[in-house]
Amino acid sequence: MTPPARSRRPIGRPRGDGRPHLTRHEALLAAARLISAEGYTGASIRMIAQELGVATASLFNLFPSKDALLNELVVYLAQPSLDFYRRLGGFSLAPDVALYKSLYEEAFVVASVDPALPAIFYLPELRKPQFGPAQKARAALVGHYRALIGAGCADGAFVCDLPDLAAEQMLQLTETSVLAALPESPADRAHASARLALRGLLARPERLDAVKAQAQRIKLTIL
Repeated sequence: MTPPARSRRPIGRPRGDGRPHLTRHEALLAAARLISAEGYTGASIRMIAQELGVATASLFNLFPSKDALLNELVVYLAQPSLDFYRRLGGFSLAPDVALYKSLYEEAFVVASVDPALPAIFYLPELRKPQFGPAQKARAALVGHYRALIGAGCADGAFVCDLPDLAAEQMLQLTETSVLAALPESPADRAHASARLALRGLLARPERLDAVKAQAQRIKLTIL
């Protein structure tokens, strides 16, 4: 997951130190970093405002509450991936190729961005009822993998005992690309993640290199 392009529309009052107006993009990324470091309970609106160099009122002008901020943050971080999955569906790919491409692109982006961002999707608070929009966005990410796994099982490409569990594991596998401080490039880590996942699902593991080659020919990325 990665944030969409920056908003160009100024929001709120100019900051006293002469920096430009606070944007929604800037506020959400600062919140992601603090919430990742301090936990949802530990990261107050006041702390986020201090990090940004603005008054707390400026943040409340953007988000009516901290719960609203977290809901918007999860949706915001998930949206580029969901847009990518929708566009990928237009290629009418075999499930194994579509899954490899999805895993590779997601892992590549995650391995290339701020390590604070993926942690947001695993906050225990997201289970609470007030975070319905966030839950829906996360479920849509997992749902993409579930649909591909189900299609692959139906056509005999995959063998999977628990497709729902496997779909959750697919999402988690892409997120771990950012956690290990490895010397390999994001592309190398992304291919390793995709190959690991597909090797465990393919009914014919010897097809893995052919699946990778087909996925690499698709000129579509999340960014």
